[in-house]
Amino acid sequence: MIALPLLLTAGAARAQAEPKFAFGKAEEVKAVKQVEWTAQVKGGAIATTGNSQSETGTLSATVSRKEGNNKLAIEGAVAYGRSNIRTPVLAAPDPTMPAMPPTIVGLERREVTTTNNWVVKGRYDRFFTLNNAGYLSAQSAADPLAGKAFTGGGQLGYSRQLVNTGMHLLVAEVGYDLSHERYVQQPGKTLDPVTIHSARFFVKDTMKVTDATGATASVEAFFNLNEEGKALNVNTGTPGVDPFKDTRVIGKLGLTTTLRKRLSIAFGFTIRYDQNPAPLPVPSGSPAGTVFDAAFLPFAQSFDTMGEATLIYTFL
Repeated sequence: MIALPLLLTAGAARAQAEPKFAFGKAEEVKAVKQVEWTAQVKGGAIATTGNSQSETGTLSATVSRKEGNNKLAIEGAVAYGRSNIRTPVLAAPDPTMPAMPPTIVGLERREVTTTNNWVVKGRYDRFFTLNNAGYLSAQSAADPLAGKAFTGGGQLGYSRQLVNTGMHLLVAEVGYDLSHERYVQQPGKTLDPVTIHSARFFVKDTMKVTDATGATASVEAFFNLNEEGKALNVNTGTPGVDPFKDTRVIGKLGLTTTLRKRLSIAFGFTIRYDQNPAPLPVPSGSPAGTVFDAAFLPFAQSFDTMGEATLIYTFL
């Protein structure tokens, strides 16, 4: 089943712009003579019953302040979902027939958490010239299902507008990223927090396809500069990750088009890569006291993808 949640938007966001946190652009602030505030709130929910039983909700908000050559943007988002899945009830094994395969004598349901993440981030841009700016940002987040109880950090760097033809805008950024990760603890094991110092590179292309339609594509990459002595190595299961062995990449594609004066539709696709992902916690819904075998240490998958289709209605 495909669900298309309706997102209610309040603020002065343009329908043609991708409704997500993005780099600042000088043209957004050069003509501002006084303080200008904008705000946007989006929310969505999906619920199914019957054979498939699940509930998922999302909520996000963005606030920005522009004054002269300065821009400040703050964004927060949360997503949570649970599913009630079928699990088999097995008959007691017959000791006189050891070769008999397990027999299902009933079905029951078990509730598990399938989505649980949040993020809060803020960014300040200072424009020195039309094409040159410095940026400073900070963020905190958590994704327990991926093994990360908390991540936080900040970024500092230089932003350069490379191309601006009115129909085509290309921006590149280079800078430093500091990340601190705390992992979901496992029974009988202690997972130490890890601090990562990385070089950050970012490129985003924004294209005006028509007067009503815009497209975006971006790639953001982080290369760890330090040895992560306490991080568990996904290849060996032991502590120690060398420099440039914990690369993280985020790629995004987006398309937004105006349907009516205040109604737009947006499509997006995101892919994330983590060369050294976090150890996985015991799965949600496992019986109390469940632990991993001493010889078994699972890690989160290196790749995550997400597709989006959203309706946007602008009130103001």
